[in-house]
Amino acid sequence: MQLTTKKQKKLTVNLTSLIDVLFILIIFFAVSSTFLEQPGIELKLPEAESSESYTSQKIIIYIDKGENLFLNDQLITSNTMISEIKKLGQLSDDRSLVLKADAKVQHGKIIEIMDLLRKNGMYKIVISTTYPE
Repeated sequence: MQLTTKKQKKLTVNLTSLIDVLFILIIFFAVSSTFLEQPGIELKLPEAESSESYTSQKIIIYIDKGENLFLNDQLITSNTMISEIKKLGQLSDDRSLVLKADAKVQHGKIIEIMDLLRKNGMYKIVISTTYPE
């Protein structure tokens, strides 16, 4: 009597469908996530009907409603603001920068910051506003 041995089949897992599902999930999360211009700094900019779009600058100074100063996304003080701007070394040829202040910030604080900037040769200061809805 002759016994026949059956060849065992190799078990393989087809990963193609799993990879497809993972790629679809990655695309879904990439498309549905929001990208904020100012992470971590909550501002409600003043409204102005004459608002215009302006080319993006590399140096943006934020003043939140608590009158905290941020250079790009780094917390600074008004005493160290000029030295921090000079450390960046990213002033354009026209020495311009953008000032984004919350609508609830006192007018005097904004003038104080603008005065410091002008004393150090930065005369082109763009103040950000939003168009009313």
